Formats: sequence, structure tokens, C-alpha cells
Amino acid sequence: MCVKLKFDVRLMQYFGIDWLATVCGLTGIYLIGSKNRYGFLIMMVASLSWLTVGFLIDSMALVIGSAVFFGLHVRGWRNWGKQPTEFLEYETRDISN
Repeated sequence: MCVKLKFDVRLMQYFGIDWLATVCGLTGIYLIGSKNRYGFLIMMVASLSWLTVGFLIDSMALVIGSAVFFGLHVRGWRNWGKQPTEFLEYETRDISN
């Protein structure tokens, strides 16, 4: 009984936020890999969850890393479907001369 109680306490040590972050991270990466833009939104939830865990355990590395990842996910959401500018330049160049 004592072993089970210790396991249950560690399982929800961070109020389930770490589990939410894990599930959202895995789901988000699956969606992005399936070419679904909403994966970035799910990954933002994961990043905010990990950021919260970072504050709970006083890990500045986790807080800063999660904030950077959140910014990258926002960038991915905003740039989804845009064609890189280097390709646009080549497509519009006049090569008839």
C-alpha cells in the first residue's frame, strides 16, 4: 500500500500539468507531421504547460526554453503556407534576355 501511495503522489506531483504538456507535445508534433497547421496551436499549449512546470520546479532553463519554443510555434503558425521569399525571387525574375 505504501508503494502505491508514493507512486500515485509522484504521478500527479505537478498537478497533471506535465502530463498535459506531454500529451499536447506528442499530439502537436503528430499533427505538424501530418501537415495540419493546428499542430502549432497544440504545441503552444504544450510549451505554456512546460513553462508552468518550470516555474513550479524553479528551473530557469525550462522556463526560458519553453518561452523560446512558444515563440517558434507562433512563428510556425504565422508562416504556415507561405512560400519562402528566395523561391519567389526566382519565379519572378525575367530570364528572356
